[in-house]
Amino acid sequence: MLLESMPIEYQDGMCLSINLSGWYVQVSFSPLHPLMVICLARQIKTPAAIAQYLDTNDMNLHSILGCHTINSDTGCYAYRATQWLDTELTHERFMEILSRCIGEAERGFEKILKKQL
Repeated sequence: MLLESMPIEYQDGMCLSINLSGWYVQVSFSPLHPLMVICLARQIKTPAAIAQYLDTNDMNLHSILGCHTINSDTGCYAYRATQWLDTELTHERFMEILSRCIGEAERGFEKILKKQL
């Protein structure tokens, strides 16, 4: 279903990668549990400041389903969310989950971006 729904740029036995709305998106599946992991990453143009790291820590204290991070080695911000697949994954359900992840990633990215100015 995902292969038909998305413009997949890379795939292997357990993950799919795409570029979507300015985000590098990786969707992975656990071989041991009914889990789907969605990771979104976007480049940060300048080196991260201490205030940005503090903001990601604060966002993580208030985030229930996902995790915000800054990787200074790669120069990117990332948001990662895990979803139990307790029911069949339909196109509509996947798009709903992906949309929520993109929304949360956008809010997080905008918050840390303000600290660069």
